[in-house]
Amino acid sequence: MAREGHRAWLVSAGVLALVAFPLTQGPRYDSFPWSSFPMFAHGRADAITSVDQLLAVSRDKSRRPVPPRLVANDEVLQAAATLRIAIRRGRKTAVALCRQVAARVAEDPEWADVVRLELVTVKFDALRYFAGDTAPEGKPKLRARCKVPGR
Repeated sequence: MAREGHRAWLVSAGVLALVAFPLTQGPRYDSFPWSSFPMFAHGRADAITSVDQLLAVSRDKSRRPVPPRLVANDEVLQAAATLRIAIRRGRKTAVALCRQVAARVAEDPEWADVVRLELVTVKFDALRYFAGDTAPEGKPKLRARCKVPGR
């Protein structure tokens, strides 16, 4: 019985040592269970990032992002992937997606003021953006445009 108790302590100590090992590797080491995610913070020349957006344009020319639920579903990352894939597949696919979403916008009373949609790629400086400066870097690149049916 005492022998099994010693073995349990030995196994527990070994597992604890394996879990704690990354702490001995320094701040640039990236591994389970403590990750500093250096792949997001190191090796980039700048903090410029591209974001694909589907914008609703109102009668008064104001623009606002179309929510993920109208693009694909409630999942933000799936909606972003849907936009990215449509853009990568070319103009025809991007316009087809724009028209599909426009049909959903036309049926939603919250979006009754929207007359067209624009699929754009916008560049932002991520560091400045999260510090409060949300202005894009340059002019957005228009990928597709479509009218909302019946408007």
